[in-house]
Amino acid sequence: MAVDTLSPDWDFDRVDDGSQKIHAEVQLKNYGRFLEEYTSQLRRIEDALDDLIGDVWDFNLDPIALKLLPYEQSSLLELIKTENKVLNKVITVYAALCCEIKKLKYEAETKFYNGLLFYGEGDSSMVEGDCQIQMGRFVSFLQELSCFVTRCYEVVMNVIHQLAALYISNKIGPKIIETTGVHFQVF
Repeated sequence: MAVDTLSPDWDFDRVDDGSQKIHAEVQLKNYGRFLEEYTSQLRRIEDALDDLIGDVWDFNLDPIALKLLPYEQSSLLELIKTENKVLNKVITVYAALCCEIKKLKYEAETKFYNGLLFYGEGDSSMVEGDCQIQMGRFVSFLQELSCFVTRCYEVVMNVIHQLAALYISNKIGPKIIETTGVHFQVF
């Protein structure tokens, strides 16, 4: 028969005889030995792999690097499949616009940011006519930038028109889809 509570007969007088301190010191020494052994194991492994660990990509030594990213094989239309055909169309339009914005952002970062950022940097001691030559070379870049800005403007206007068409009230025209209570999430 098990007794849930201890009877007062078994109530020990708590006397500090130092056994807990001795036990703690023994455990601490064991832990210290374990850490030393583990550290030496890690050092041996690191020494064995030392040549491989330092072989990270270095731009000065390796001018070419491979960037391995997973590639999505499914198209946007395959990902958007619901039973509601109107909802499919609305989601497809917004997804296509998001993809276009992402492509424009990538193009801006890779093609235009550095050109705008570093134009005119370098030689501070330019002779007469060098500034005009540099500006003449920059005109084609500015023409491409102008076309890019125009394209960005068109995409933003398309997004605004699509949002306006989605949230239009019944008084002005027919509602495409019920949007009360719909909130877009900011990422």
